[in-house]
Amino acid sequence: MTVKVSKPAINVREELADLKKPTGIAGEAMLRAETPQEQQALIGVGRRNLILNGDFKISERGDFTSATAITHDNYYVDRWSVRVTNITANIQHILGSNSSPGYPYKASNSLRLTATNTASGLLRHLQRTEGFLDGQTLTFSAWVKSNSSNARLFQYQHDGQYRVSSKAHSGNGEWEFLSVTATNKSTTSNQIYNDAAIASSTFANVSITTGDYIEISEAQLEINKIATPFEYRSFGEELALCQRFYTKWDIATNWSGYQNGTSIVDFSVYTPVPMRNGSPSISCTGSFYVWRQNGYQQQTSPSIGIGGGGTHRHNNAIYCQVGNFSGLTNGYVANVFINTLEIDDEL
Repeated sequence: MTVKVSKPAINVREELADLKKPTGIAGEAMLRAETPQEQQALIGVGRRNLILNGDFKISERGDFTSATAITHDNYYVDRWSVRVTNITANIQHILGSNSSPGYPYKASNSLRLTATNTASGLLRHLQRTEGFLDGQTLTFSAWVKSNSSNARLFQYQHDGQYRVSSKAHSGNGEWEFLSVTATNKSTTSNQIYNDAAIASSTFANVSITTGDYIEISEAQLEINKIATPFEYRSFGEELALCQRFYTKWDIATNWSGYQNGTSIVDFSVYTPVPMRNGSPSISCTGSFYVWRQNGYQQQTSPSIGIGGGGTHRHNNAIYCQVGNFSGLTNGYVANVFINTLEIDDEL
């Protein structure tokens, strides 16, 4: 005779909650996570950091390891701009010298802004990240060192002028770990602003004295409710991510092109990776030389821009025009020799 045995359904979560074995805070969080994505975020797997160059490996624009006077809203170390209100300041890229008390990774790089005047104002490190994360919970974190008790981290999304801040640094001149969590309200056209700033909790001006500084290291933005350990990427990977926004040739380079009329040469620049949106700005320094069938011509004040009658990009090819020459022959081959060329596609 066949005997059928049935057993009532059980709620596994409730049964696990009743177990006598302690699970700890992390274990409880894993058990309560409702999706695999939440569990992945808790244990820190996969690509997490939406900040690029958060450990300041990459500095394509130049060497800022000595204190350098800044210009408002300029970029220095890759992907990081600076903004000041009523303040003059120096920036310094500090390589592997984080030996102050409280900081666990002594080989990491950092970036410091130091005020060079006294006023009521703002002093800001800023990275803008692309805003495709509407409704996501984001945590921005960094190690911060400052002698100002108004040093904070901020998240800012344009939609509704929405800004939230972390707690303030103690101002004791030592490293402290700060983080701020917020629900993202940006859209595809409104980037997320991640600030490490000397400012009030409402982002108002504060009293800043000559020598006040804010230094940051291991900046990270992640889709998570808590800050997790910093994600290290290889130099090559970080460089490629940064070059999507900016790339530079700082050695003399020969580009093949053709003469478009009597004063313009068209040529293509092949960037290391495709640029962000195909509408970059192009600048150059030094002299241009154009080699053609009957010799060469030097142009010390060239004009340069996107060619082909507008903005064009195919994969990693940027179509360029350089002008202000004379006596060229339409349709003939020409080589453009450029000392330094920069392509900027920042947000």
